[in-house]
Amino acid sequence: MKHQKINLIALALLGITYLGSCSDSGEPQDLQAPEIGPIPGMASISPGVGQIFSFGEKAADVSFRVADPQGIQEILLDIHGGFDGHSHGRLLNSFERLNLRKIFQSNASDPRLVIESGSPEVRIDPYQVIWEGQGSEIQGNILAGPYHITISATDVNGNQTSFADGSNYHTTFYIQRPYAPSIEMDGGATSISGRAGSPLEMDGFIQTTTHPLSTPLKFIWMRLTNQDRFDEKEGGNAQVQVFGEQIFGESSWRNLKGNSLPSSERVNLRTLSENQSMMIPTGQNQLILIIWAEDMAGNVTRKAIPVRVG
Repeated sequence: MKHQKINLIALALLGITYLGSCSDSGEPQDLQAPEIGPIPGMASISPGVGQIFSFGEKAADVSFRVADPQGIQEILLDIHGGFDGHSHGRLLNSFERLNLRKIFQSNASDPRLVIESGSPEVRIDPYQVIWEGQGSEIQGNILAGPYHITISATDVNGNQTSFADGSNYHTTFYIQRPYAPSIEMDGGATSISGRAGSPLEMDGFIQTTTHPLSTPLKFIWMRLTNQDRFDEKEGGNAQVQVFGEQIFGESSWRNLKGNSLPSSERVNLRTLSENQSMMIPTGQNQLILIIWAEDMAGNVTRKAIPVRVG
């Protein structure tokens, strides 16, 4: 009798498991989240990882594809500042961060956001995000610097993409503006050469511009690393090694403070490198010099410069 009771319990549990894995129609339950990827024929989703929108660009084309055999219910597009700030109150109100949240669904009031409910594939090609001129998402001048973009999706059965399994699309892109700090190497050089075991030598300037909205320099942060992870929050990643670092001024966005800036208008990179040198390590064929510069208004210019080790 005891064995019979145990067998009945086992059969009951098996029945619960079976019912939990099947739908009412007897078909296996859908547990797969939608798949987010590039438009066919395109190499990547747009904006791409670390993409830079230069001074003259006033908008970003967001292009991607979402697929799910059971059908797509809605898609969320989220873009917000990647500055990771802690002192917003000290910034000038002449500038505004891009911050938008758009939901693509069948009953969206904006025709640009309407998608067919239950469609196995949705292509957004493109949805234009404008930050200057007619149709702009902001009223004033956009704050230059890093922005995070996240694309997530839900199917008709409620399965959602997530950060946990990497099924969301998430990356950082950068918006440059003519009033943000200028970082230029001498002669327009796009890389630096150096020798292992020697100090890194830099020739160029970080400076304000002639734009009416340009404000004095406030903070300079330079790092010599083995790779560019595009997002400063990933600096602690085990794959990223920092071989040298220089900090001048005080950041409006990060808990970082260093020696006083030698000038709030024009800083000579060679002078900085001579006064506080970064040594080029051995065993590295190519490095990246990452320069992050802020002005008093909170605008950020970030530049990643390859360092070729001879």
